[in-house]
Amino acid sequence: RVSAAPVARRAQAARRKVKGRAKPASNQSRGLGGTMAIAASAAPTDRAQKTIGIARIVMGLCFIYYGLSKFLFIPGTIAFIGTKLPMPGAVFWLSMGIETSGGLLLVVGIRTRWLAAWFAFYCCFTAVMFHTNFANRGLMDHFFENVALAGGFLILMVVGPGAFAVERER
Repeated sequence: RVSAAPVARRAQAARRKVKGRAKPASNQSRGLGGTMAIAASAAPTDRAQKTIGIARIVMGLCFIYYGLSKFLFIPGTIAFIGTKLPMPGAVFWLSMGIETSGGLLLVVGIRTRWLAAWFAFYCCFTAVMFHTNFANRGLMDHFFENVALAGGFLILMVVGPGAFAVERER
C-alpha cells in the first residue's frame, strides 16, 4: 500500500516553485488554436519596479518645479488664485508648500501611496477650479495635463513607490 501524502507534498512543492512565473495552459477549446500562457502573478518585475521608480521621481520633480516656479511671479499668481478662491495669499503659500514638499517626498520615496492619492485629488481639484476656460488654449492644456497627472498618481497609488525609494513595500 502506497501513501498519498508524499505525492501531495511533491505537488504542493511544484506549485510553490512555479508561483510567480507564467504557466502554460493547453486549453484549445477557446478558439486560440494553441497553447495559451496564463500569468501566475501580477507582481511587477525588477525592470517594472525601476520604471515605476523613475516615473515617481519625474512626477515629484515636476511638482518641485511647480511649487518653486510660483516664486517667479508672486503677484500675478496670487491675483489669478483670487479670481477663483477666497484668501488668495494664504492659498498661494499653502499650494507652494504642498507642491514643493510633496514633490520632494515623492522624489525621495516617502509615504508614496498616500501622497499619490492626495496629488490625484489635488490635480483634479486644480484642473476643475483653475483650468476650465477652454477658450484659452494654455488653460485647456493645463486642464488635460492635470487630468493626465491624476491618472498617473492613481496608478502610483496602486502599484507603490517602485525602486529607488526610501520606504519599502511590505
